[in-house]
Amino acid sequence: MKPGRDMRHRPALGYGLKAALRGRGCGPRAAARAAGFTLVELLVVMAILASLAAILMPIVNSARRVAKVTATKKLLAEIEHAIDRFYQASDYYPPDKIPSGAPARAFSKDEAWSTVYGANFPGTAESSEALYYCLANPYVVRGQSPFLELQADKESSDAHDPMNGLTQNNIPSIIDRWGRPFVYCRNPFPPGATLPKVFPGVTSLATYDDGKDPKHNTDTYDLWSPGPAGYGGVDWVTNWK
Repeated sequence: MKPGRDMRHRPALGYGLKAALRGRGCGPRAAARAAGFTLVELLVVMAILASLAAILMPIVNSARRVAKVTATKKLLAEIEHAIDRFYQASDYYPPDKIPSGAPARAFSKDEAWSTVYGANFPGTAESSEALYYCLANPYVVRGQSPFLELQADKESSDAHDPMNGLTQNNIPSIIDRWGRPFVYCRNPFPPGATLPKVFPGVTSLATYDDGKDPKHNTDTYDLWSPGPAGYGGVDWVTNWK
């Protein structure tokens, strides 16, 4: 510093820097504003997202519904093919009911039901259980692979719908993509009919019928899924036109 110069009226360096930063919008408050959103901006973004969700959700739900219907139709066709193979091997379509005490075999071992579970066969609660036993049980016919391969908990399940009075009984059902059992209905067996490979020792199949006749394919069988609307709906997936 040269002698004689008066420094009393010269602004401090720190003060000038702060003023310059404030003038350029670089102060603490400006930095805070640049780092976040205002409440109004957040509300606008939320409103836009809500509008997009309202537009896209019906499209997504429709796509899911179509995918489930397609998968259920595919499984229904596989069941039909398995029923035809059963018919070729046994001369009859599978029963739509298996009574309690039937000479059934367990699903996990090549042994009698009573040996594995410690009790007689409980009887099927629905037609889909009878289909599962006849088509998907690997031990239903000795020396022969099952007529139908199913994915557990996706195409078969023993967790029934309590709304319809169905409970677990160690007999799985064949289920659609909504988790509901397929429904199967065939004509009564003719007198003298037997299925010795499936139910050895049974001389009459009169009790292997649920008493309901097919209304659409009267000469064969009806098979359908309740579809997306359930049992009271109209969007069934069926094996008739």
